[in-house]
Order: sequence, then C-alpha cells, then structure tokens
Amino acid sequence: MMKLVLLILGLLIASTSAQIRTKGGTLIAKEGESLTLRCEVEDPSVAIIWRKNTEVVAVDDEILDTYGGYEISMEGSTSVLTIKRVEPINSANYSCALAEPEVSVTFVIKVQVKPLVVISPDTGVYHARVGEKNLVITCHVKEGNPKPGVVWTKQAAKLPEDIKREHGGARIVITEVKKHHAGKYNCLAENIAGSDRATIDIHVAEPLQGEREEKPWVKNEDTFIPVRKNQNASFWCTYDGTPVPQVEWLFNGYKINFNDEKFKKTSETAQRLNGYSKSTLTVGDISEEAFGDYACRISNKLGSVTAVVHVSGRPGPPQLSFDESELTWTVRAFDKILEYQLCHRLENADHFLPEDCNSVRVKKSDNNGDDKWTHTIDLSTFLEHGNKYHVQLKARNALGWGSMAKDALHVELQRIEKEEAKGASIISIISSILVTLVTMYLLF
Repeated sequence: MMKLVLLILGLLIASTSAQIRTKGGTLIAKEGESLTLRCEVEDPSVAIIWRKNTEVVAVDDEILDTYGGYEISMEGSTSVLTIKRVEPINSANYSCALAEPEVSVTFVIKVQVKPLVVISPDTGVYHARVGEKNLVITCHVKEGNPKPGVVWTKQAAKLPEDIKREHGGARIVITEVKKHHAGKYNCLAENIAGSDRATIDIHVAEPLQGEREEKPWVKNEDTFIPVRKNQNASFWCTYDGTPVPQVEWLFNGYKINFNDEKFKKTSETAQRLNGYSKSTLTVGDISEEAFGDYACRISNKLGSVTAVVHVSGRPGPPQLSFDESELTWTVRAFDKILEYQLCHRLENADHFLPEDCNSVRVKKSDNNGDDKWTHTIDLSTFLEHGNKYHVQLKARNALGWGSMAKDALHVELQRIEKEEAKGASIISIISSILVTLVTMYLLF
C-alpha cells in the first residue's frame, strides 16, 4: 500500500514539473548573428516569463526590455524569443519560467567574438637606433571571446631569436636594437570566431660616427598625477643619453613585477621622437594598492638618473600662495573633494597640534569640472596679527585624505598700525572740539 502511495505522489510531482517540455542547455552564438530560444509548455494559458540573468526581458508576447533587440512570439504552445543581433553583452543565462507553478529552464548563451588588436606604440612606424635598450612592443587584444591566442611574426623573415616574448606572447622585447631588427612585424590574434592583424614597421638607424658620449638625463612634466580608481592610468618620462640608455620603471622603490596581481594589466611602451625618447607606463584598471610613487630610471655606462611621480586617486599635495591676509590653494583630484583641513603653528613650534587644525568647507565654485580645486580664505579668521606662523593644508575625498603641501607656508599678518593711528587721530580731534565747546559755553 505504501509503495502505491509513493508511486502516485511521484507521478503527481513529475506531471507538475513537466509543464515546460523544453530542456535547457548551452548555446554558442557568433557576434552579429541572430539567435532564437524556444520554450515549449504544456499549458500556453499560463504566463510565460523570459529573463536575462535576473532581469525580466519579456512576459507572454510583450517585450519589457525595449533596448535589447528582442522579438517575442507564440507558435502554438511554444514561446519563441529571438535576439535579432547578438552582441558580447548577450553572454548570459536566459531562463524561461512559468508563473504557476514556479518552474523554469535555463539557456546558457556564450557569444563568440572576433578579436580586435592594436599595437603600442601606435605610430605605425617606430624609429630606433642601433644600441637602443629595451625596446618594448605590445599587442593589445581589445576584444575577443574565447580568449584569442597572440602570435608575433616578422614579414619576409623569421622572427629574430634574440627577441624575447612576454605576457603569453603578446609583448616582444628587444634587449638591444641591432640592424637585423629592422622590418615589419605582425601581431596576429585568432580564436574560433575569427582573427585580426596589426602591423608595425621598425626602422633602425646607424649610430653617428664619432658621437660624443653623454650622461643620461630624464624629466617628467608633473610630480603628481591624479587618477580614477579602476580606470586606466598613463604616465611617462622623456630621456636621452649616449650610449642609448636603458629604461626601468619602479614602484615604491622596487622594479615593477608585471606578474604582480595589481600590475597584470600594465604595459610599457617606448617611442623615439626628435632628439629624445619617451617611455610610457600604462596601469590598467588601477587599484588603490597601485597608488604610490613611480620612478622612471634611466641608465647607461656613464651613470643613472631617476624622475619620480606620485600617482593616486586621493587628493594631491596643495599648492599654496599668500597675499596680505588671503590664503589660496589648488588641489588636484578627479573624485569630488569633500573637505579641506587647515593647520597652523607658531614659527618656533615643532608640531601641528590637533587643536590648531580647522575644517574648511568646500564651495561649488572651487571646481569647474576638471581635476583642479581652488579655494581662498581670509587667514585673519584663524591667526593673530603680528605673529609668525607655519601653515599647512590637505584635502579629503571619498578615497581618504591626500598628502599635505610639499612645504609649509611661512605667513605673518601685519598689525593694522595705520588704522590704529587713524582712530587715535579722530579721538584727538573730537576731544579738541569738545574742549572748545566747553570754553565757549563758560565765556558766554
């Protein structure tokens, strides 16, 4: 008897869960093609809901996501959802569900995307010199699913054996440029959806005969560069020297390890310009862990020089200026400044005490939509006239407090002696007038 009851219950459960006849599965689609999903039900009178992940796309014959490029129709007891033109964004889980009872099937859509590649430096032609050190050429895969394989080749010749391949073959490094490195190089990215190719032409010039040896020099335009968290950040240095110098990038004093998690999307490019070279470092999707000091170190046999730039999403060091009693500062940051902190101490004091720091509110007029925030205050509100002070300032945004100004500002508010003398003179005149009036009164 018990076996009969269990059998009946099993049949009831099976009949309830079988109201969707279609089975789910994984579907492969190519970018640009159309894709049709079919969901056959036992009872077409029950509401049929299509979802992309958790977002409702359509209910019965009504499209709710009007921007997704969908079409919906009923063919008898089968609901048909069509993606008119498949895009990479359509890689998702699509489900067909019934309102009553709550049953569903899922289709896993995987979109194959043809590769798209670009080469950096993106000049098309790169002018190098014999003896140039660490020439880096990178093939960046901008698009592609599945992940494309990347291969470097040299036109009309075998790829020189002294060229190193890094980052899974996407980057080639010429440790020291020689004449046989001249030629056209192709970067080919390929997956099941297709392929893409980019080319760079490397010209190699002979070194000048009798060229005088020179110590290396290096410079950068800024000592601080503001960045946005989780976006690409690029910074560079210009340099030269004879023999051709070697370029190295360091982070917080240590040579950058491109296998480090925070630098896995980092690329380095070099470019020979008119009379000097330029090295550019790009940190992809920069994280807070990658905020810090980046040093461009340039070396040849005559010496080594370094240029350092601080890179952060937090506010940079303020630039301070003082005029009579007004203090003006400019802070660089992309994210909105939330607060300034002004600190002061007497000239002979050793430290800035907490009680000598004041919060200064941000004004809408401080920023015009760029990365510069400028504010002016009257220091007579905070300081006494006649004393000498050291003044410092820092700013805060959502990522935290930035650094203080590079150097404290020396300020002194002059005593208002002219105003005091003027006041005394007025009192003297009034006193003389009163004496004269009293005298005249007594005489008469």
